Amino acid sequence: MTKNKAGVSKGEAKALAQASVADHRRGVVEDDGLWYPHGDAVPEGSTVIPVADGVYWARMPLPWSLDHINVYLFDEGDSWSVVDTGSMGKRGIAAWEALEADFLGGKPISRVIGTHLHPDHIGLAGWLAERFGASLTMTALEYMTASNLWMGGTKEVPDNEIEFMLKSGVDPQFEPMMRSARFDNYRRGVHQLPPRYIRVEDGSDLMLGGRRWRVVIGRGHSPEHACLSCLDEPLFISGDQVLPNITSNVSVHAREPEANPLAHWITSLERMKGIPGDPLVLPSHGRVFKGLETRLTALVDSHLGKLKSLHDWCSEARTPVETFPSLFRRKLTGMDFYMALGEALAHLHLLESLSLMKRTFDGDVYRFEAVGTYDASLVAGQAKALPGVALRELADIY
Repeated sequence: MTKNKAGVSKGEAKALAQASVADHRRGVVEDDGLWYPHGDAVPEGSTVIPVADGVYWARMPLPWSLDHINVYLFDEGDSWSVVDTGSMGKRGIAAWEALEADFLGGKPISRVIGTHLHPDHIGLAGWLAERFGASLTMTALEYMTASNLWMGGTKEVPDNEIEFMLKSGVDPQFEPMMRSARFDNYRRGVHQLPPRYIRVEDGSDLMLGGRRWRVVIGRGHSPEHACLSCLDEPLFISGDQVLPNITSNVSVHAREPEANPLAHWITSLERMKGIPGDPLVLPSHGRVFKGLETRLTALVDSHLGKLKSLHDWCSEARTPVETFPSLFRRKLTGMDFYMALGEALAHLHLLESLSLMKRTFDGDVYRFEAVGTYDASLVAGQAKALPGVALRELADIY
């Protein structure tokens, strides 16, 4: 393979020059057909916006390019329940202290519900539990994975992480830089979780703010993401599973290098089209909106288009890094590069699982080459039929 003076292949250099990543921090996706009942208004500081009787929308600051997370508070009479928390850090703690002083009215937070394991969602769950004696409710896979990541945080990057990157086509000259990075970002962004939690599963019921809510599981962005569908009025807490404007990152990681998260993601989104009642959607980022089915269709279609572009691009064998130009549109560095690689692998693995991509390994690097004919109309059904992907029908939990 021809390389330039820096030791980078032409394909990789082109990919790095043209790449962009559509993750849940950037990557705007058109939101035609959505309605925002509060217009451009969003909560600021310790102010909140009521979205239903006894249900309030607040925001916590984040120290990243995506600078906020929405959290939802439920008035339980003598206490509060909250869904998601923000990440651990001085700004997040200060925001909760301001909310406590200006809004909570002297009532404690008795329960924290974590939609999934990412630091912006449960980073302060342990802190709130210590401060108020609150319980933590999550799905088992999210709690156990979070605990594993927290306990496994180290300053040194494990060898398997480096191997994962190199086999995906990252040039070996970057190995010293990769090894110089820390591997404890998760631990630094998440307060130690409570040693016990309350487990919920697909179809579990919760009472929040005097209403019945049913847990609807989504997969792909995280292993067992809990969305909450209200049974008493049309409300749907979507977490990161359904966002307006932007789309969540769906990635393959070194800890599960043969994973097929995009199959789970597309199947989960298709299933959620059966959520009844055209609910008001309460997402983790962006604005509260209506138009759930429209947004679900747009999210699925965006991935189907990426899969077609990737299949066309791989008419010749390419490393995962060399596939970036077919998926992204800006130069990537740091964490954005890592997330883009995970997302590229997710698309490659789905095509491979559908016999539309073949993989070869030369002892150092994997390459993927397209086979067969891509038909976007078949992908959702074929993905759902893969072993272990389908959840039970949504009608079975209502």
